[in-house]
Amino acid sequence: MKKAFTTLLLGCSLFMSGLLSFDGAFQVAAAAEVDESKIDGLKCFIMVRKDVKGKKVVDYKDGKLFLCCSSCVKKMDRDPDKYEAKANFQLVYTGQYRQHACPFTGKEITSESPQVEVDGGSLGVVEVKVCSDEMVKQLDAMEFGDQVKTVFGPKGFEAGKFSAE
Repeated sequence: MKKAFTTLLLGCSLFMSGLLSFDGAFQVAAAAEVDESKIDGLKCFIMVRKDVKGKKVVDYKDGKLFLCCSSCVKKMDRDPDKYEAKANFQLVYTGQYRQHACPFTGKEITSESPQVEVDGGSLGVVEVKVCSDEMVKQLDAMEFGDQVKTVFGPKGFEAGKFSAE
């Protein structure tokens, strides 16, 4: 009886946290898949000269972040807002998150939508689709840090409907 109660309690907890769904049968939500080829040579977004491969992996949103050391893990834990845009950039770069809308307007994007490369050098390159050529020009005129804040910061990430799905 105790085991059945514990199982029920665990199932309810997972369901309430969104890690378990019910559509006639319970299913555990799939974690975002990492494109392992992108990890080789990837640098930490906090200490940008340090490799992340084989180092620290932490849960973040519906994915994993790759950091170089426990010091960076602590920095991320202490001030996640400070690193949010770069963390979101890494989620997209590593293939865990995908863009579903324009990060400026929230409007639908298609395979024909204009795109721009957000080139973070050793942090990776991400192709971003936008609604117009004017938005491409705006992003092209920005430095990398401003591009990341605009597209992958809280407003752009929400408008762009980036998700693990």
